[in-house]
Amino acid sequence: MSAGEDGLLGLIRGSGLVVEAVRGDVPGLSVDAAWRAVAGFGVEPVAVFPLEADRAGVHRLWLEHARQADVVDDEGVFLVTAVVTGSAEVGWVRVRLTGGADVSRLVDDQGRIEFIARSRSGHRICGITAEEYGHWVVSLDVPP
Repeated sequence: MSAGEDGLLGLIRGSGLVVEAVRGDVPGLSVDAAWRAVAGFGVEPVAVFPLEADRAGVHRLWLEHARQADVVDDEGVFLVTAVVTGSAEVGWVRVRLTGGADVSRLVDDQGRIEFIARSRSGHRICGITAEEYGHWVVSLDVPP
């Protein structure tokens, strides 16, 4: 997998999301802090699915939780990062959902779904992370 901005943007575009702004940073939680929050002790998933499960429906499952958490706005816009070497230096990328978007294609070099979406306001995150036996959908309130 490519590194840095090219690798991250290629992965995002490959998932069917439209990139609206590279380095769509806004004040608030950094990419590194978001990953620490998702991996934090005591974090519980809002949904779980097996690592080797059929990925049909993953996008719909994540989107349901992301909309409930107000991570995805009414126009389908949110900030996103994924596991690609150098992605923390790129920062948050502002994207928009399309009819063909499928977040289950935001995979790391081991084929595991790994990404975090953040609300534009910076108050909520909702992503998918691979744990030992399953993918976790994690939704958290975060400091702005």
